[in-house]
Amino acid sequence: MRRKPDFPNLPPIAGVSEEDCLLRPRDAAQILGVHVRTLQHWRRSKHCGPSFVRVGGRPRYNLQALRQYVSVRTVVRAPGPTFYRLTRIEQLSEKHPGLRGFIEELLLRRVPHSEITAAVLEKWGERVSGQVLHNFYVLRIWPKESSQKREGQR
Repeated sequence: MRRKPDFPNLPPIAGVSEEDCLLRPRDAAQILGVHVRTLQHWRRSKHCGPSFVRVGGRPRYNLQALRQYVSVRTVVRAPGPTFYRLTRIEQLSEKHPGLRGFIEELLLRRVPHSEITAAVLEKWGERVSGQVLHNFYVLRIWPKESSQKREGQR
C-alpha cells in the first residue's frame, strides 16, 4: 500500500485499508485544516466535532468519519443572479428612440456636458445632469473606446 501525498503521516499497514486507519489528533487536525486545540475543544464540548474513539485513553479519529464530517458540513453555493442596471440615459432611450445614439455621438466628440444637457432638453424635453452623462460615459462608452484602442495597438 502506497502513502497518499494528502496524508503524509498515514502509515501503510498490510491488510488494512486507509478508511479503517485511526489517526492521531495532529493528523486529523491537519486533514480538517484546524488547530489541534480546536479538536480538543470539540471533544470536550461533546456536541461538535468529528466522532472519535479512545484507544489506551488517547483519542483517535477514523479517516472515514473525518471525510463524512467534512461532507456533511460542506456548503455548496449556487452563483447569484447577475444584475444589469440600466443607466438613466438607457432608461430615457427606451422612451425616446435615438437619444442614446445622439448622446454617445456627442460624448465621443468630446462636446461639453452643459451643451449636451441643453441639446437633450431642447430636442426631447428631458433634463439630464452632468453626473448622469459622466456615469453613462464611464459605464458604457469608455470601456468600448479602451477596448478599441487596445485592438488597434495589436
